[in-house]
Amino acid sequence: MSKSDRNANDLKEWEHTTAAIAVNAADLPQAEIPRVALEKLTEELRKLVLEQSLHRANKQQASQRMAVIHSEGAKLATVLRFIVKQHYGNRNDKLVELGVKPLRNRARKAAPAVATPPATGPAPAIPITPATPTPK
Repeated sequence: MSKSDRNANDLKEWEHTTAAIAVNAADLPQAEIPRVALEKLTEELRKLVLEQSLHRANKQQASQRMAVIHSEGAKLATVLRFIVKQHYGNRNDKLVELGVKPLRNRARKAAPAVATPPATGPAPAIPITPATPTPK
């Protein structure tokens, strides 16, 4: 059961109980003090439910405004970064100070040196293996 359902059910039950006790006050004089206390709690809960609804609505409005601000702020920050790059150039180290990464060339990896085997003569066209019969 959600909290709002529980609040509504409690309010309904408490109102019914206090009304029934008030009608039978002559028979239940000992219930007057708790009945009045329950009426006060019922009224306080009703006010808090309304206040909570108001806060929920305000929270939604604040969340929507925050989303708009984030969107506009991101666009403006992008524009400012482009202005800075245009002014200083996209490779200038001054960009780091302004929170923009300068364009850097990647260091090229050195090509591995290819070792050539020493030439001792012509290489055989077909390698001879024990499984291969030798020509006669």
